[in-house]
Amino acid sequence: MGTNVTNDSCNSCVIRVLVSLAQAMRFQVPQFIETESKIVGPFTLKQFLYLAAGAVIIFILQYVLSFTLLIIAGIPVALLAAALAFYKVDGIPFPQYLLMALSFLTGTKKYVFKKDEQTPTQIH
Repeated sequence: MGTNVTNDSCNSCVIRVLVSLAQAMRFQVPQFIETESKIVGPFTLKQFLYLAAGAVIIFILQYVLSFTLLIIAGIPVALLAAALAFYKVDGIPFPQYLLMALSFLTGTKKYVFKKDEQTPTQIH
């Protein structure tokens, strides 16, 4: 009987220790795992890199082209950089959308012909 009491008290001690460990081991679950971190000011790293690449291209064009040609070439470059950084097509980021469009245009396609069994109706 003496060993039975000791085992019961040891079991209750183990249970108390496990309960206190379980209470101490509470972890925070990340809330916004699909949101990219803002690295540079209000921009994510990808947004910043797209805008910086557009700015570098326009900076280089400034030394190569005259002012009129710089404006004509710079506006599309700036619009493309802004679109790559911010624009979404049906909730899909523009760079990913461009890659999907390129994949569709260059990929193989399977055309399936299905003969329609209905007879055409005559329209008066």
